[in-house]
Amino acid sequence: MGGGSDQRLDLEVIKEMGKGLGNIKKAFDGLEDLGGKYEDDFGNGDLADTFEDFADNWELSRKRLTEEVDALAQIAKAAGKAYEDIDHQLAQALRDAQDPKKGN
Repeated sequence: MGGGSDQRLDLEVIKEMGKGLGNIKKAFDGLEDLGGKYEDDFGNGDLADTFEDFADNWELSRKRLTEEVDALAQIAKAAGKAYEDIDHQLAQALRDAQDPKKGN
């Protein structure tokens, strides 16, 4: 019954993906804001303005990316739990069907 072990492996992959995506979200949450941090290093002028634009765009992009990674992490975790629950229910149904005390 090789199919069962393949399904177990896939379930573990899904569960690990959820954990990994959760860790990525935590890493993004832990990054500090860049805006205004390097003002003195760049001084005034085009370079400072360009960096400030980059920092603003990065903050918006990071926020959206963090939200999307979090959503994917939640989906993967929910999928792993759902597949695990189904697996347990199917296993119980098979045990019940094979149990002579149940009248089957």
